[in-house]
Amino acid sequence: MKIWIAVLSIIGGISGIISGFLVTAGGTIFGESDMANDGAAVFWLSILAIFVGFLSWAPKPAVRKICGILLIIFSIYGFFINGLFFTFAFIFLMIAGCLALFMKPKKKINDVTA
Repeated sequence: MKIWIAVLSIIGGISGIISGFLVTAGGTIFGESDMANDGAAVFWLSILAIFVGFLSWAPKPAVRKICGILLIIFSIYGFFINGLFFTFAFIFLMIAGCLALFMKPKKKINDVTA
């Protein structure tokens, strides 16, 4: 199950990088400096989301919960800043964050032979 968190965060991060690049380029072309700054922020935020997705492989549940909360925050922030350009990334990052937040650790079964 942990592999899906990383895969979803990579897909969401890559689509967020593309979204951030398009918004930055559009803001630069049309002379909107606020739009270009917001797109650049989402670009770097998406790179950070990929890194946080890999951190969710940590064996400690507390680290996984923090990563899940961060992925949810990144997805909501990116959606508010970039709008509909970020929808695809929003969906994948939100699912990855929810999986990381609510995933239960596997119980180890001790093999005892009598």
